Amino acid sequence: MTDVRNVFITKEVADILKINPSYLLRLAKSMEFSPNEMREAGKRNYLFSKEAVEKLKSRNEK
Repeated sequence: MTDVRNVFITKEVADILKINPSYLLRLAKSMEFSPNEMREAGKRNYLFSKEAVEKLKSRNEK
């Protein structure tokens, strides 16, 4: 089970990665995360696990 302190919303992840939230969603959807890593939480808002954020960081640095 994921600890709620390790879950981030779309805006938080976009701020961490210093990218636009729209670009974040396009990038994340192209990576096909599992439901444990990313899930919808409302219109244009998603929840990301800490592991998903780490994967996005490494992908965005390339």
